[in-house]
Amino acid sequence: MDRPWRSSSVEAAVRRIEPAYPDLFAVTHVLRPGYLPGKKVKLDPIKLGVVWEDAPVRILPAEGSVPREPVRAIVFASVAADRQAIFHRLLERGSYALVVLDDPEITPSDLGLDAFDGNLRVTVLAPILPYPLSDGLQLPEAWSEYLWGAVLGLFPFPGAAAEIERRIEQLKTSGARFAVTAPLLLTPKDRHRILDGCEGTGFEEELENALFHADVSRGLHALERTAGVTLHGVGMDPFVPCMVASCHEPNAVRTAAMLRLWARRLDQCHEESSWGWRLRRAATALDRLTYDPMTLAMEDNLRIIPGFDPWVESFTRAVWYGGEPLDSAWRLWSGLDGKPGDGGAKGKK
Repeated sequence: MDRPWRSSSVEAAVRRIEPAYPDLFAVTHVLRPGYLPGKKVKLDPIKLGVVWEDAPVRILPAEGSVPREPVRAIVFASVAADRQAIFHRLLERGSYALVVLDDPEITPSDLGLDAFDGNLRVTVLAPILPYPLSDGLQLPEAWSEYLWGAVLGLFPFPGAAAEIERRIEQLKTSGARFAVTAPLLLTPKDRHRILDGCEGTGFEEELENALFHADVSRGLHALERTAGVTLHGVGMDPFVPCMVASCHEPNAVRTAAMLRLWARRLDQCHEESSWGWRLRRAATALDRLTYDPMTLAMEDNLRIIPGFDPWVESFTRAVWYGGEPLDSAWRLWSGLDGKPGDGGAKGKK
């Protein structure tokens, strides 16, 4: 079988990475070589860019070394199917794998997951590109018994807002538990290629304006807001909810994910004066906890966690139970009068 990679004498099969949006994907490692080009354009959740069909050949380590300590790794299904031994070793050592379903025809059996019993630390992520980069929504039907969700690449193409609402509702109906919405980082070359590919469709002028002349940052912010309100309305998590490696505590990891998401939203609202950095600092401490932070909250001892000053503590309690200061943050970010927990936002879009 022809593979879009070549061998290397380097033996680091799982290496550390820095995602483009760490607030949205709190992964620390990747099973190399990461994304692979295929028959269609793909979404790379690490760099939040597009992978064209003629992308360069990737380097594949000849042998595989896996971290001894549990990590949170992003794994592309096309790679895991060919490197099952390394993928299984990663899971057996207590790591959690966010499996990107870059080939919709791959099944759990192709990754050897039917050989595992009990609590399998795997979450499935379906990468979804917007039109005109994508020709439709492909659902991971073979993975319906696993916890799964989607990453929706955002760009203010014509009709993008209606498309994002429609796709989130389709995902909810199909059983998705979460959807992460992330701005696409399109290079000038990507934009020209997209425009050239739509020649003759009749909306080239509108597309050219969106790609080269419109305020992209404002359009992306509006799309994130639209997606966040829609996700709240249908009852889906707007973050990856449970990447819990061995010896970590599920509620601590989930709370950290929520704080990181709100750190991003506060930055969008307040820019240089944002207190988002305080939430990120607290989230980093939560990731290392081996016990439920709610237990500390009931004992009024949250302050013993590094970074939990009075404002962070009040924000965290509001994330769990509702109320201020989360309600004010939601109204400011969403532009709605409803509270994030009362369902009022759905009817006020």
